[in-house]
Amino acid sequence: MLALADVVPPPQLAVNVTLASVHHLLLEGVEHPLADHYRSVCARRGRRYRPADDEAVAARFVAFCHEHRDAIAERCAVRATQTNEVGRCAVLRAALAQLDERGDIALLDAACSAGLNLLVDAYRYDYGTVEVGPPGALPVLHCELLGATPPLGLPRIAARIGLDLSPVDVADDDAVEWLLACLWPDDLERFERLDRAIALAIERRDELTILRGDMVDDLARAADSAAGAARLVVVNSWSAAYLPAARRHELADAVAAIAASRPTTWVSMEYPTVLHDLGVLAHGGSYAHRGASVVCVTTFEDGQASSRVVAETHAHGRWLDWR
Repeated sequence: MLALADVVPPPQLAVNVTLASVHHLLLEGVEHPLADHYRSVCARRGRRYRPADDEAVAARFVAFCHEHRDAIAERCAVRATQTNEVGRCAVLRAALAQLDERGDIALLDAACSAGLNLLVDAYRYDYGTVEVGPPGALPVLHCELLGATPPLGLPRIAARIGLDLSPVDVADDDAVEWLLACLWPDDLERFERLDRAIALAIERRDELTILRGDMVDDLARAADSAAGAARLVVVNSWSAAYLPAARRHELADAVAAIAASRPTTWVSMEYPTVLHDLGVLAHGGSYAHRGASVVCVTTFEDGQASSRVVAETHAHGRWLDWR
């Protein structure tokens, strides 16, 4: 099993890609007793999910990997972790709402995956105490507010640009299947959200500009594709975590270089250690929620960056504590 995981090349996370490769084969229809322990696969095949103890599941998992080693290794060698959790838009919406008085924006999502978060204004949101978004829109994203109600009125998004090393084409069935395979198989709510968001992205794909490129080296090129909009908003959401520390510093430099020539706001939603490396979060801050992610908004005026924490949040947007 360790040798199989070692097929995954760095900097990809070996465990994530190996688990996704197994999930991918099961979603494609490979028959094996292991399928009975995957809620996602059972839901797709219309059969009953069978819980089992850890030892039984582990034994069947190992047996599956031995029987289908070549197919798993083939995926491990070339695939990369791909997640596009639209639940995070409940957090992104609040962060963007602060820009309501600044006019139109161009939204640039660094490491955008399928670009689904670029449609942040297209979803319906249920924050428990308030609902916003187009009436009847799907998916409906649920987010529990643990603190103050954040601003929720969005600026007009004049351009939607996504940048990714391996962007997911929502019209490519295999690419979408891999995106689903990277979800944890027990969380059926995430599958439903993703399915509905993909359907919406297919309808509105002409509004999205999705570019293939590195989130650091090609950021300026992506920004140039939206030269006409008044304010550029660069977003990274749980993606800089995949960069080594040195590259995180370079990402911060790339954003600052863009901001030197045009009005720019940077919204970064990551774990605190990542935000420290990006230079937008000071060390020694106190947080109300153990293990939470932090949302920082950085503005640039006269070449000077000013960052502030606006929220703590669950990494998938399940709850938001607005500051």
